[in-house]
Amino acid sequence: MEVLRVYVNLTGWLEVTSGNRVVKMLPFEGTCDGPFFKGTILQGGVDTQKTDLEGNGTLSARYMIDGVDCEGNNCRMFIENNAKTNSTTTPTIITDSPALKWLETANLQGRLEFPDGKLNIVIETIED
Repeated sequence: MEVLRVYVNLTGWLEVTSGNRVVKMLPFEGTCDGPFFKGTILQGGVDTQKTDLEGNGTLSARYMIDGVDCEGNNCRMFIENNAKTNSTTTPTIITDSPALKWLETANLQGRLEFPDGKLNIVIETIED
């Protein structure tokens, strides 16, 4: 079941290259929408990507969203989304919304979509 769709707008990038690794930090902004929560990514969202010379790597995106939960209450959500390069992501969600507390312990996975060259992150529950 789709829980949340995050619409990401990259706002720049920073890079450090060593002899055997590249690290990129990609700040971003955006919005999100779903059946349980709608909101706007707050300033400070960043995706950190570490890649070796063979193209193997990891990513870790961290961001906070200000919005409204499914009961119409204002709330915030923190998401940390981790993955090995080119695989599904493992999101962790922390929220101050009582109606969305179940997301903190839900079995979640994320996937990246690129409609019209833009980045969307789709977070879904996984059946046990």
